[in-house]
Amino acid sequence: MDLSTWLRRALQMACRLAIGSALASGGLLWGQSRFEAEIVEVLPSESGIDFKHTDGASGQRYIVETVLGALALFDYDGDGFIDLYFVNGAALRGSNLASKPRNRLYRNHGDWTFTDVTDESGLGDGQYGMGVVVGDYDQDGDPDVFLSNFGKDTFYINQGDGTFTESAERCGFSAAPRFGAGNSFFDLEGDGDLDLYCASYVEFDYADHKVRTIAGYQFHTGPNDYAPAADLLYRNEGDGTFTDISLSSGVGRLKSPGMGVLAADFDQDGQVDLFVANDQQPNYLLMNDGQGRFEDMGLISGVAFDRFGHANGNMGVEYADLDGDGLLDLISTTYQEEMPVYYQAIEPGLYSDSTNIARIDPTLLAHVNWGIGAVDFDNDGDRDLFLACGHFLDNIRFIDDRTDVKVSNYLLANDGRGRFTNVSSSAGSAVRKIESSRAAGFDDLDNDGDVDLVVLNANASPTIGRTELKGEENGSVVVTLVGTRSNRDALGSRVVAIADSGPPQVQATFSGRGYESYYGRRLVFGLGKSKAVTLEVTWPDGQVEIFKCTHPTMTLVEGHGRTKPDS
Repeated sequence: MDLSTWLRRALQMACRLAIGSALASGGLLWGQSRFEAEIVEVLPSESGIDFKHTDGASGQRYIVETVLGALALFDYDGDGFIDLYFVNGAALRGSNLASKPRNRLYRNHGDWTFTDVTDESGLGDGQYGMGVVVGDYDQDGDPDVFLSNFGKDTFYINQGDGTFTESAERCGFSAAPRFGAGNSFFDLEGDGDLDLYCASYVEFDYADHKVRTIAGYQFHTGPNDYAPAADLLYRNEGDGTFTDISLSSGVGRLKSPGMGVLAADFDQDGQVDLFVANDQQPNYLLMNDGQGRFEDMGLISGVAFDRFGHANGNMGVEYADLDGDGLLDLISTTYQEEMPVYYQAIEPGLYSDSTNIARIDPTLLAHVNWGIGAVDFDNDGDRDLFLACGHFLDNIRFIDDRTDVKVSNYLLANDGRGRFTNVSSSAGSAVRKIESSRAAGFDDLDNDGDVDLVVLNANASPTIGRTELKGEENGSVVVTLVGTRSNRDALGSRVVAIADSGPPQVQATFSGRGYESYYGRRLVFGLGKSKAVTLEVTWPDGQVEIFKCTHPTMTLVEGHGRTKPDS
């Protein structure tokens, strides 16, 4: 970036911050819209979901107990309903569990009942699970599943008949045990198949175990008590195998405790980049040069630190247009005594910490927050924020009485301009559920046009939330993209929904988001009372097509719309 470009961007940022500060201090007033939905808990006795998570603890307080908890929401069998996959822990050294924990897959029947299909699917992985991501790596129309573990990574190839085959070694993934974290499938060079980025946390072995003592009580240690581990990048060779290009890409030379990962074209130059949320270290924004190499531009882009210059205990990540300006913003969840950070996009690839301006509830400062979703729960055309909260320090109450292991989650309603109001207490029983929550996932589980909620809770049953719209229901359109020239999942695409009223809405497609999890293959656009909608799709290769919305649920196939002429 040359000096003149940098100065221009800095001036734009200063002006925007000045305007935002005036708004936040009352110089102008934003009108808050009402939150017109309720998210009701669906109990295990009603749903048939009998999964219970475990961290495998033995009382030794190993660091791996502090950061696990992932899930995936995807249609494993192609029946049109989103199924639920919960990633579990395993017995740690010294623990005495009555049965062997494993991951569990539940088939969705579309009527809020689910069947455990773990055994017949083959997805009952029994390692100590950390992160999960889903993608059609072999372009055969079936979703495949990658798991990062405290141990060996595992990769399950979908056979197209409801079963999966573990194939990590055959596909070229490393057999070396590691402390895994978040992952993302993406097409790094635009060749039409999916490559894979895998964040790593720290170098940990039982022999290196440490415990911290404060005021006479024992506590888990943190990432800075261990050496950081290098992340991994695998290139898809198109023949069913992957090659480790971590070092040649520049990724393997970076070492920080990685957590959530998200791949998108942040600077809109046609190349897919990577955001990595790092724990107590600066975040990465790895910009893709199109030749298979990445450079960390987190500092110059404004996302490495918060507005105070702090490297936070970053956990999960979301990428969405929160203020309705057509630019996608980044949001990172963080540790206790740190606010979740709203990195507002100033222009593509340049961000400003606008957490205060957005009026993110300051009571979040007391809690650890993990999973996150920018979701239009009430279909009014803007993206609300859900944050999963809960501590992992079992003795936290002895040193801080503002929080606890189990607390309520947060739902912040958007006023349409990127200002938020805490509606958690009135948003339904699923939001008010008090647990130690970790990952959260979002999709339309009953295909009724609104987005529902799934939360993985540590050492407890998950929370399943059914969204019910209030009053006169707002409409929506649910969009699935299918690539033909590009990768079949159409990862790296952008969709603009243009309705007959309200501003255009922008969403992007990616695989891997939130807290080390996977959700959101389908894009749901809340339309309010709008009827006529046009969908403008920019595919990964830059081609733009126009689709006329003719149904509330649509699958858009690359090459089947009207090509938009160059402007």
